[in-house]
Amino acid sequence: MSAAIGRGIAAFLLIGAGVILLLTNMNIISLEMNLSWGMVYPFVILLFGLRMWSGALFKKAGSWVTGSFLTVFAALLILDRFGVMTFRFWDVWQLWPLLFVYIGVGIMKGRSRGSDSRYFDKPLPVSRTMAVGDLSFTEENWKVEPMNVWSAVSDYKFDFTKAFIPDEDIPIRVAGWAGDVRMFVPKQVPFRVDAKVKAGDIKVAGQKADGINRFVQYETRDYQEARRKLTIQIELTAGSIKVVQV
Repeated sequence: MSAAIGRGIAAFLLIGAGVILLLTNMNIISLEMNLSWGMVYPFVILLFGLRMWSGALFKKAGSWVTGSFLTVFAALLILDRFGVMTFRFWDVWQLWPLLFVYIGVGIMKGRSRGSDSRYFDKPLPVSRTMAVGDLSFTEENWKVEPMNVWSAVSDYKFDFTKAFIPDEDIPIRVAGWAGDVRMFVPKQVPFRVDAKVKAGDIKVAGQKADGINRFVQYETRDYQEARRKLTIQIELTAGSIKVVQV
């Protein structure tokens, strides 16, 4: 067992003991009561949710979306167990309005992501933000310009073989929660790609990765010396990323 896993288990045990003792002191539960699995598992979910939420808050491993969802879900289950309200496990579908909250917060975060383009030397202003929709750059002779686009749920298609690419280093950032990103790059155009997906698959110039927390970095041999080139960053929570040389 690794030290990190050991610390995690110890932390969960301490938190669980603290929650139980606190509820006991408040006369909400009794240590003599029958702690069945139906009574215990909401607290387990709550601990996982709080851990993921705090991890995201302090910029460690974690997800505020998953963490907040599990926290709300567990809190409702706990209120049910103590007779405050009625909420069973399969009532989870009633939480679907949280999707609007997450999309709204995501849009606001997306507007501020221009200063957080970690792979670029200069911050990019957000050029386009969408909640849901498709974005396509496939028309003849479309001009490639620096861009930073974010969407909650979208499919993207970039056909650089049809584009006019200026003689400069052009940064392009695509980010979102869910969707597919397809890019077609001419073989004569040097480029670099940093592609990341939390759940899904990535295919970049022959390199492949799929599963959870996948990351692929690719750079053509002539990228560093080239004047005209594409510097691409793609980051999805869930979906598929494909960059092909044609």
